[in-house]
Amino acid sequence: MLHSRNRLLKDIERWQGRGWIGPDGADSIRADLATRRSTIGLGQVLGTLAAVLIGLSAMSFVAANWHDMSKLARLSVIMAALWGCFAAAATLQRAGHDRFARSAVLAAVAIYGAGIMQIAQMYQMDGHPPDAALLWGMGAVGVGLLTRSDPVLAAALVIFVVWHVMELSESGQFVHWAFLPAWAAAAAGFALTRWRTGLHLLALALAGWVIEYGYLFHPEAYRGHAVVTLTGCALIAASVAGGPAIDRWRKISGAMMFYGFAIAFAGALALQFIADPKGDHLLASGTVTLAAIIAALAWSWRTDNKAALWAAYTAFSIEILALYIKKIGTLLGTSAFFLVAGVFVAALAAAAVRLHRATSPEKESLP
Repeated sequence: MLHSRNRLLKDIERWQGRGWIGPDGADSIRADLATRRSTIGLGQVLGTLAAVLIGLSAMSFVAANWHDMSKLARLSVIMAALWGCFAAAATLQRAGHDRFARSAVLAAVAIYGAGIMQIAQMYQMDGHPPDAALLWGMGAVGVGLLTRSDPVLAAALVIFVVWHVMELSESGQFVHWAFLPAWAAAAAGFALTRWRTGLHLLALALAGWVIEYGYLFHPEAYRGHAVVTLTGCALIAASVAGGPAIDRWRKISGAMMFYGFAIAFAGALALQFIADPKGDHLLASGTVTLAAIIAALAWSWRTDNKAALWAAYTAFSIEILALYIKKIGTLLGTSAFFLVAGVFVAALAAAAVRLHRATSPEKESLP
């Protein structure tokens, strides 16, 4: 946010220097930006940490005296702590301290989860362990939807990811489809709050779910990693073909490009270096991968998608380094490959410079 604000301030100076906006308009924009400064301060951050620590302190106190308390007293302490947090949240909300109220709700969610675990232990419930995490996540996302609290929804998503990992370790299945409805519930909450960071958390969780399929299906099988690669390519294609239409609904086509590229590249790396351990098709697959990376880099530059642009630069470096390490035993073939790749990239660079000069609105005037 700070980077975007500073960049916008520089753009205002540039626009004013070119005469696109007047001094009054520039001052009005700066004044509007000043009124939109983030309200997140050190006090709110410390308030959130304090609420979590108080909740953990209460649970630690109960755990330390657990055996000396009756079952009724244990349940009473858990319920009192839980509803006490909700009462504190309501009081803070009425006083206008919205962020502190959300911190109290987050502490209540933490106590709710600890209560589930302790009640299960108290009554010696020998069920399916991941179910406890699922119950905790369902309660968290319900509270998050009711209160529209970003921290609670983020906690719910993290709990669902933990539940997902626990289910995979317990069952050993290839695809945990039940994760998708849980993810969708968290997504519904973030759609209501319009928290952009939450949307990125959702994208990371879903990207991880897709990428892991290739390794869970079979670490050395083409099919799983091919599905991952094609899924990423489908997201890229949707971003490129339907970007304007998607952005009219919500401006996420750039993020789709970034995460689609990350998924596709993760799958492509696995196809080259895991599914093909002997490297029989490495030069061909490496050429295709490098060409795809360069195409993504060119499109990201054209659309000013800096996140995808840096991802493409990083992927290009990783791909070149991986190819070099893998094929270091055949230096002559590697040298020829890098020579061809270098000439190809140099030609693209020259074409990009010519295109930039042809389309640049600023023409240098001759004296």
